[in-house]
Parts: sequence; C-alpha cells; structure tokens
Amino acid sequence: MRVLPALIPLLVVYSEAVFSAELRFGVHNFPPYFVLNSPDDCSGEAVELTRRILESETVKVTAVCATPARLYKMLELGEVDATINIKHTKALPQNVSFVAPPYAQLSLVLLTHGAAVAREKRLTVAAIRGFDYHGQRQLLEEKGYSFIDLPDSISAVELFVKGRSSALLTYEAPFNYYLKQHGKPFATHYQRFALDAIDTYYVVSNLSPHKDYISNTLQRYALSKQLSYFSN
Repeated sequence: MRVLPALIPLLVVYSEAVFSAELRFGVHNFPPYFVLNSPDDCSGEAVELTRRILESETVKVTAVCATPARLYKMLELGEVDATINIKHTKALPQNVSFVAPPYAQLSLVLLTHGAAVAREKRLTVAAIRGFDYHGQRQLLEEKGYSFIDLPDSISAVELFVKGRSSALLTYEAPFNYYLKQHGKPFATHYQRFALDAIDTYYVVSNLSPHKDYISNTLQRYALSKQLSYFSN
C-alpha cells in the first residue's frame, strides 16, 4: 500500500501517542490482591482491576514488584505512582494521598500453634517487615512476643506453617490463599484470634506527574459503578 506523504506526519504522531504515559503501580506479595510470580513478574486481582480502570490507548499500567519496605521508599521518591495500603502504616511516607472509596476491607488476625504456645519460654510472631498492623505490633511486644520480620506476607505465613514461630500476625486473605494454593487444611491445633477489620486504599505519591489522572479516574469509576469498595 502506498502511503501519501501528507499522512506520514500523522502516522508518526499517532505512533508516539500510544502508551505515552506509563503508570508505575507498586506491588508486594500479598495474595490474592497482589501475587508475586517471580522477582520481576507480579499480578493479582488488584493489578488487573487497576489496569482495567486506568489503562487507555495512551496510558499503560506497569506493575513494579518490591517488598513493602522498598515500596514505601519508592512512593516517597516518586519512583512508583501508586499502590494499595491501609492508611495508618507508620512506614508510609507523608507525601502521599488516599483515594476514596476504600479498595477492600481486610481482616487482621493472630494465629497461634495452640497449646504449644503455653510451653514456649520465648514467644515469637512472624510478620511483615515495615507493617505495624494498626498498633497490634506494639501490643504484642508488650505481651512478651518477639517479632520475626519477613519481607512479605507469604514468607511470614510459611515460617508459621512450618512451626518456626509461635504465632503469625497476618491479614487473613494471604493466609487463606496460601492454604488453598498448597492444598492444606486449617490445622486443628491452630488458634485464631480476630483483632480488627481495616480498610485499605489506593495510595498515590504526591510526586507522581499522573497524580490527578489517577485520583480522578478512580473516583469517576467508583461513582459510575456506585461502589462502596473497589473490590466489590
């Protein structure tokens, strides 16, 4: 096919416009919302929904895989544009904004190895490094627990399931996901203590050049669907 000279500039402009904006969405291993398939490949329910809402012919959403501690630093520096988190994590930087409505509500639980805990001289609890769990970390330390901090939710779950910690402080969704993926039942000796129900939100870095686009697009979507939670 012969292309007319007058159309060449238009074709060039269009080709440059495709994916002219890349939104970097921070992801840590927190299934089913965030799933780390490999160090450089992350997906999950929240990633797919975020792409459906924010992507267009000129906007691409790239999932950036990191540990929570690294992710908070990247938000602070504007190296990622957004992620999803609860509001009260102490490690979150100050220069972020939250988008309403919430993404989902998480159930925070303490799991223990039942009667075995009473026999242990040194109580340990597996948890995610950088998470204060809405003040529960401090309360457990005051009760004599020593924390074993792991890079992400699944690392903490694995440590507990293998019997290497007395307890596990976790949001319930990653724990249930782990059991399902590995075909494991909820062991009869586990004891479960419900601690809190906490809303999690889209968090946008104030240094992101796409801050207004992300916030406005998310809010328009929620309003059009009349959502009380994005995950509904």
